[in-house]
Amino acid sequence: MQPLTLATEIAQQRPIVLDLVVILASAAGMVMLLRYLRVAAIPAYLLTGVLIGPHTLGLIHSGENIESISGLATILLMFIVGLHLDPRGLGGGMLRTAAICVASTVGAVLAMWPMLVLGKLGWPAALAVSMALVMSSTAVLLRLLQERRELHRVHGRLLFGSLIVQDMLALVALALLPLIAAWAGVRPAGASHSSAVLLPAAWPGWAQFVLAVVGIAAMIIACRAVLPKLLAEAARHTSSEVPLVLSAAVALGAALLAAGLGFSPELGAFLAGFVLAGTPFRHQLSGQLIPMRDLFMAVFFTAVGLQLDPWVIADGWVLIVVATLGLVLVKPLVMSVVAWVLGATAATSVFFGLAMFQAGEFAIVILSVSQGLGLVDAKTMSGLIFVVVLSLVVTPSVYELGHVLMPRFARLPTVGFKRHAPRAPMVTIVPVPHPPEDADAAAAAGVGVAAASEPTPPDPKRCIIIAGFGVVGRSIADRLEIQNIPFRIIDLNQQTVRTQRKLGRKAYYGDASNPQVLESAGIEEAEGVILTIPDDEATLRACRTIRALSPHVYIAARTTFLSKAMVATQLGADHVTVEEVATAEMMARQVLDQLGRRARAAAAAGGQAGAVKGAGTP
Repeated sequence: MQPLTLATEIAQQRPIVLDLVVILASAAGMVMLLRYLRVAAIPAYLLTGVLIGPHTLGLIHSGENIESISGLATILLMFIVGLHLDPRGLGGGMLRTAAICVASTVGAVLAMWPMLVLGKLGWPAALAVSMALVMSSTAVLLRLLQERRELHRVHGRLLFGSLIVQDMLALVALALLPLIAAWAGVRPAGASHSSAVLLPAAWPGWAQFVLAVVGIAAMIIACRAVLPKLLAEAARHTSSEVPLVLSAAVALGAALLAAGLGFSPELGAFLAGFVLAGTPFRHQLSGQLIPMRDLFMAVFFTAVGLQLDPWVIADGWVLIVVATLGLVLVKPLVMSVVAWVLGATAATSVFFGLAMFQAGEFAIVILSVSQGLGLVDAKTMSGLIFVVVLSLVVTPSVYELGHVLMPRFARLPTVGFKRHAPRAPMVTIVPVPHPPEDADAAAAAGVGVAAASEPTPPDPKRCIIIAGFGVVGRSIADRLEIQNIPFRIIDLNQQTVRTQRKLGRKAYYGDASNPQVLESAGIEEAEGVILTIPDDEATLRACRTIRALSPHVYIAARTTFLSKAMVATQLGADHVTVEEVATAEMMARQVLDQLGRRARAAAAAGGQAGAVKGAGTP
């Protein structure tokens, strides 16, 4: 028997590699092509999947490869979504946001459920589908909020906080799907990704469910107890990639454990990210995962488009029409009314309902799990995917429509028991309120007079960020503290961060060239950033990132050589201290000062000797 050669191995791996190459190349080309038509990236990915899928051009036709690529991308994307949550922010203003989101989501489910029964679905399947379609897209809306710099507006805080709560509600929906499948009396055809291999097969269904929930709770407790110590050890005296690799291993391990307990692997990955979000490493990890997140999103949404059969519209048009009407009419109406009743202004409520109308990535996950459990068949799944794709494609246009309609509802009164809008939870991106300057601007923003009069935080104009807390950084911090100027610290030494936090200072673990770390430290509200990092390349990367995030912030940097200082200035640094120049000037000053002192001391000694000699002359 001849040994397996490298060429044979490549040939065996070629199909899935070729499929992945086709997906990525086609997605990039479609985004560049549709950019001239002002089509966003995510709708372009979806259209790419439809175009190259097995039902159109047929460039991708392997069902197993599609499922493998989509499954891995979904798991890692859910892990990144969970990593952007902060468990410590689930209090205070979050309660109001949670109340609006939970009530509006449940109301939309109850309103859409009977409609989907009319669309030729049974009651259990209709409940599962309604729970899926109510879940909006965090990825799409968060990108729109960031592109338009509206994350810190009142409606942006409400929208983002509701997306976070809805992601948590999606976990509840995933946990309920096995019970809904038991209610429907269906079983998955063959093995599925949700088969509970870790549960005793002889136990009754209710006992298996209880044991599965206990297992998930035990996993969360164990991760919260062990992961911070493991990450701290991984970050000690090693490269910054080790915590990232460890986190990816935790995500995949949690996905496998959740699947073994009868839940979806996406649920386990999301919970792993949620637990890691409570550690000091979340800023650094989330920043490192940004390029991977964009890649996973491209693969995920393209894979979703691959599942769409354009010809299914003719056969399943009744369900498609009913589901579309539910998303376009029922869901926005219910969410807007509930938000208005619970205290949001009318303008903010209208924008909230329109922005949340689409079905998102968690909807696709819930539908996939429902199909695996036998609640929906392949034909129904294809029709529902068409509805999801259509809603995501038109989301940017509906988002702009919300802005157009907001001023028209600004004068309507607020009917809730509170007259101010809820605040978003503390997350990786720190929300900084920017209240309108007058009542007219408040009305245009949908805040209302009462919301515009919210108490504003203390003026942070003199806040300084110190990146690198060595000898130079400590000296600058001491001077700022003497002058009562607030400052925040960024450092890659976890012991330094831990010590400074114990002293009551705001310190963040991470790289100053990481956008997520800078945003968490409050780059948008900082007056200046002082880079004292003893690494010229890291300083240059930080200058580029800081200037891109905040065009007007003052940047003071430290470099070793004059050539690097010139590059730092070109990248946006306002002041650069060059170590070789500063050393030369300081050394020259000190040497000349010492020589002068020696000369004066010698002259004084010579004068005294002369005086003594003169006094002794007869």
